[in-house]
Amino acid sequence: MGALTLPTTEDGYIDTSAPEVKDAHSQRIWDIDEQLSEIGSIDDDSDFSEFSTTSSTSTRDIQREWDENMEQGRQLFAIVIFPYVGRWLGKKASHWSKVQF
Repeated sequence: MGALTLPTTEDGYIDTSAPEVKDAHSQRIWDIDEQLSEIGSIDDDSDFSEFSTTSSTSTRDIQREWDENMEQGRQLFAIVIFPYVGRWLGKKASHWSKVQF
């Protein structure tokens, strides 16, 4: 882009009533809008930006759920399964000890 010269007043300020200024201002806004839309389309198309922000949190969430499930499995085994298996084995051992003697 070339240097844009704008009409100025006697005081050195930009003459906002001049048609060139209004056209230049409109063109500048249009250029900025185009640049922003290009940036928006890059963000929309890029799966990597979404992946990089969510992958670490989803990985942590998955790891936390896995750890919770493992802890629940340990508790289930310690509180429910182990006592029932122990009781069943105890009854079988008692039965076999009565039969042998």
